Order: sequence, then structure tokens, then C-alpha cells
Amino acid sequence: MSESYSKNAKSVLLESVEKHKKCCSRIYNDILSLASIKDIDARLDLLERSFRFLKCGSCFGVLLRALFIISGNVTDPAKSYHLELSFESEAERNFCRDKLSENGIDMKETKRKNRYLLYVKDSTQIEDFFAVMGANTLAFDLMNSKILREVRGDANRQMNCDMANIKKTLSAAGKHIEIIAEMKEKGTFIRLPADLRETAEIRFANDQASMAELGRYHNPPISKSGVKHRLDKLVDFYEDIKNKE
Repeated sequence: MSESYSKNAKSVLLESVEKHKKCCSRIYNDILSLASIKDIDARLDLLERSFRFLKCGSCFGVLLRALFIISGNVTDPAKSYHLELSFESEAERNFCRDKLSENGIDMKETKRKNRYLLYVKDSTQIEDFFAVMGANTLAFDLMNSKILREVRGDANRQMNCDMANIKKTLSAAGKHIEIIAEMKEKGTFIRLPADLRETAEIRFANDQASMAELGRYHNPPISKSGVKHRLDKLVDFYEDIKNKE
């Protein structure tokens, strides 16, 4: 879990919380006080009272914000997507799971050592979580990170595709070069039709060129498919000679 990112997120939440309504202020302070309460029954009782006290449209967002400040963690979205709430007891976790679900926040549950957790790993759900808390800055940061990761992912996929095409081109070129070299050595190269000899000579002299580049080196230039067709015929011609030997 990215502690530094979580600390920064909590700093943002602490600075921007709106507590101008008495109901919101009471809920916010009560939830924050959970951090200093060790008795599990007392903690659960305070949670229950806080959820019962939800009055205005901002109360739930403020409660969620305070709950995240005292028990939440979130990874840096540039690296991965994971937000969790940690509780002292299973009863607390299950109570909050049900209450959050009633208010549109669905989270999965697990246990790590002696802590009971609620978590989400979906970026859209984390955005929604931030939005409900009123943490629009964090939500926008996450969306920007998603866009950047997608752009990088697309670039990597394109690079991998380009590398695969280069390897394929070099592999095919190597085969052609070997065939041409062998035919020249054995004196069978001269038996090729003029158009195949022209393409073979260009291929032999440009072992790393693409089909499109080879086509432009012809006089007059020919298409990429035309180059491929001639090289395929070259291979067929070579194999036919070998079979007759």
C-alpha cells in the first residue's frame, strides 16, 4: 500500500472538509473520535449512532470522508487501483459494509492478520468513492492517471507489435538471403526470370528493408504485395530446383 499517497490524500480531505452544518460537523467529529476508542462495543455503538444521525444530503459524504481519514488507505493510481477501509472487529466491518451498500458504496471484504477489511480494486468504484466524499481533486487525479496509463499501454502495445513485425521481416529476409546466396554459389541464380532476379538482387543488397521499402527500390517501383509475390515465387523456384536435384 502506498503510504505517501494515502497521507497526501488524507491531507487533501482534511483541508477541504465542509462542516458548516451542525449535523455534518457532529458526524465528522464523532467518526474521527473512533481513532481514540479501543473498546469494540463502544466503537460499534458510535458507528451505529452516526449512521442513524444522517440528516442532510451531505452527511453521508462527510461520514465516509472521516471514516477514510481514520481507517482508509489507497494506492497511487499511477501504479495500481486499490482502496480499503480497515476495522478493529468483524462486527464493525460487517456493519459498515451493509450501511455503505445501502448508500450505494459496494465493497468486498477480507481479513489481513488481525484487521478486518473492506476494499475495492476497480478504478471507477474508487472514483465514485472519492466523489461521494466530495474529494473531486482526488477523483480527477485518478482519472488523469487512468488516461496516462491507457496511453502508455497503447504505446507499449504498438511498440510490441512493431517489434514483432520487425522480427518477422528479419526472419523472412534471412531466409531469402540464404536462398539467394546458395543459388548464386551453385550457379542457378541466372536461371531465374529477369523480374525475380531484379527483386532478388534488391533483397540481397537490403537485408533489413521492409517489403514497402524494397518496392520503392525497383525501377519502376512496385507495390509491397508485388515484392512479396516475387519473393514467394523465388522460394518456389528454389524449392523446385532442390526437389529435382
